[in-house]
Amino acid sequence: MKEVKPKRWKTSSTSVHNIGYHLIWCPKFRRKVLSGHIEVRLKELLMEKAGELGLRIEKMEVMPDHVHLLVKAS
Repeated sequence: MKEVKPKRWKTSSTSVHNIGYHLIWCPKFRRKVLSGHIEVRLKELLMEKAGELGLRIEKMEVMPDHVHLLVKAS
């Protein structure tokens, strides 16, 4: 079965747009604290907040010392 991909461009009657954000951040002094139960909880919180804001997290990568997010606005 063929995978259905979301449309790349969003359209309205007056505009066409594709808004994406690549966010990267790290803990103070780049300490390796984002692992285990902290990593799991961080992912839960990020998904919850994205849903509240009407955003879609395309890609999420949590490393022990930093986080990469690719977020699309609807």
